[in-house]
Amino acid sequence: MPSATDRVSRRRYAREQAARQEAENLLEVKCRELVQANEALNKHAQTLDAVVRERTRDLERAKLEAEAASLAKSNFLAVMSHEIRTPLNGILGMASCLAESETSQEQTEALEVILSSGDMLLTIINDILDLAKVEAGKLELEFLPSPVDGVLAAVCQQFEVAIREKGLSFAYLPTKLLAQDTLWAQLDPTRLRQVLGNLMSNALKFTETGGITLSAKAEALPLGRLHLEFSIADTGRGIAEAQQARLFQPFSQADASIARSHGGTGLGLVVSQQICQQMAGDIRFVSAAGQGSTFTVSLDVPRAEAPKEPAKPPVDTRASSYEAVLSQRRWRILVAEDSRTNQLVIRHFLRPLDLDITFVETGEEAIHHWRQTGFDLILMDVNMPVLDGLSATAVIRTEEQRRGLVPVPVIAVSANAMHHQVAAYLAKGMMAHVAKPFRRTDLIQAMGEALGAAGDLSASECLLQTPALSTAGHPSEKGP
Repeated sequence: MPSATDRVSRRRYAREQAARQEAENLLEVKCRELVQANEALNKHAQTLDAVVRERTRDLERAKLEAEAASLAKSNFLAVMSHEIRTPLNGILGMASCLAESETSQEQTEALEVILSSGDMLLTIINDILDLAKVEAGKLELEFLPSPVDGVLAAVCQQFEVAIREKGLSFAYLPTKLLAQDTLWAQLDPTRLRQVLGNLMSNALKFTETGGITLSAKAEALPLGRLHLEFSIADTGRGIAEAQQARLFQPFSQADASIARSHGGTGLGLVVSQQICQQMAGDIRFVSAAGQGSTFTVSLDVPRAEAPKEPAKPPVDTRASSYEAVLSQRRWRILVAEDSRTNQLVIRHFLRPLDLDITFVETGEEAIHHWRQTGFDLILMDVNMPVLDGLSATAVIRTEEQRRGLVPVPVIAVSANAMHHQVAAYLAKGMMAHVAKPFRRTDLIQAMGEALGAAGDLSASECLLQTPALSTAGHPSEKGP
C-alpha cells in the first residue's frame, strides 16, 4: 500500500502533467493564432504593396500627363507667339515706313493709331509668354551691375509726358542713398523697368484727376546688400476690399464686369510679383475705394560697384554711325526669310542704303548662295521650310572651319524671342538676334555692329580669295 508521501507525489505529478498539457494546448492555440495573424499580415502587406505600386503608377502617369500638357501649352504659346509676331512685324514695319514718308495730317493720325495699337498687342503677347514662363518655372532674370537711379529715370521719362498730357501731376521723390550719388546694384534692370512700368501704367490707367508720385529709397543691409523700395501712389479710383483678393490672380482685374471701362489682360501684376520674388522681394499695396492706391515694390539685392569706363569701341555707338558703317561700301547682304511680308519690310528699311541684297526663302537656298557668292553679312530667319536657319548656320560654320574661312556674321531675325531661344542661336554660331517685330533702328544697329566688328577684311573678300570656290558673280536679287 502506497505511503502518504507517494500519494502526494503522484497527485503533484498529475497536476504538473495537467498543467504542462494545458500550457502546451494554450501554446498550440497561440501558435495557430500567430501563424494566422502572420498569414493575414503577409496578405495585407501584399495587398498594400499592390496598392502602392498601382498608386505609384497612377502618380507617374499623372506626372507624365501634366508634363506633357505643360510642354504642349508651352509649345502652343511659342508657336502662337511666332505666328502673331510675324504678321505684326509686317504691320508695324510698313506703318513705320509710311510714317517716315510725307503724309497728310489725317494719314499721320491713322499711322499713330496703327503703331500704338501694334505696340499694345505686342505688350499683350509678351505678358502671356511671361505668364507661361512663370507657370513653367522658367522665368529667367539676368542680374547685372545696374544704376538704380538710371532705371528710375528711364521709367519717369517713359511715363511723365503721358501723365501730364492727361492733366495729372507727377512727382519723383528719391530718398536715403538714392538721394546721394549714383547707386549701383546687382539686379535685372530690364525686368525692374517692366515691374515699375506695369505699376505706372496701372496708375495712369485708373487715375482721372490728381496726380501720381514715384517714391524711391535705398538702405544699406549687412553683407554688402541693399534694401530697395519703390512706391507708386495715385489719386485714382482705388480698389474695393472685396476686389483686392483677385489682384494677383492671372487673367483677373479688380473690375471684371463686361462694361468695365479699362482694358488689359490682368497679367501684369502676376508677372511683376514673380519677378520681385526672384529678386528676394515682393509687392504690397494699400488701397480703398475712392481713395487711390499705393503699390510698393521691395527688393533685397547685392550692392554692386560701378563698372570701369569701357574702352572706346572701334565703331561709334550712335545710331547715325551704324548707318555710316552701312554706307562705307556696297555691302553684300544675304537675307534668308520665307515670309514675303517680312522680306518687304526689310527691303523698305534698307532701301535708303546702297546695299547689294539677295533674298532667299529657305536655309538650303541660303547655303547654296553662300557657297556660290561671297557675302559680308547674312540676316537669317530661324523658322524656314526645307532647312531651318539654325541648321543652315551650322552647315556654314562647319564649312568655314574646314576650309579656314573668316566666319561671315550671321544675325538671327526671328519671332522666337524667348531668352533660352536667343541663347541657343548664339551658341549655334549666330552673332546677334533681332526680334520680330523689329524697328528699323534695331536692324540697322545690329547690322552696323556686325559689319564694324568684321574688320577691314570681310568674310566675302576671304571667300572670294579661295580658289576652290566659284566667283561667277552675284545672283540676281529676288523677293517681293
